[in-house]
Amino acid sequence: MSERENADAGPFWSVALPERAEPPFEVFVNSVQQAEGTDYVLEGRWLRFRRPLTVMPRLSSWQKLVLSLGIGVYKDLRADTIDLQYMVDGKVRSASGLTVIAPQEPLQAE
Repeated sequence: MSERENADAGPFWSVALPERAEPPFEVFVNSVQQAEGTDYVLEGRWLRFRRPLTVMPRLSSWQKLVLSLGIGVYKDLRADTIDLQYMVDGKVRSASGLTVIAPQEPLQAE
């Protein structure tokens, strides 16, 4: 089975590569290095992960206010952190806290 077929086999979590990012890539999830082909696949300008990644929830204005006062349930704010080391014009760059896009439910035909 090709990497493309493997990526299409089910839901995947996506992370966009930074603009102008070039290989080689070193990918980390929660500070643990990931292996291309095993932990993720590179598809165009996207990293595709088969294992579920936790996405940072959106906070309502009320939640933001409560957190700014130092009150809140911080466990609700847990999310996986995606870090990337890459090249731009021959120089090593890094990006931290890249946005994870959760799988979308397919549209149901009526």
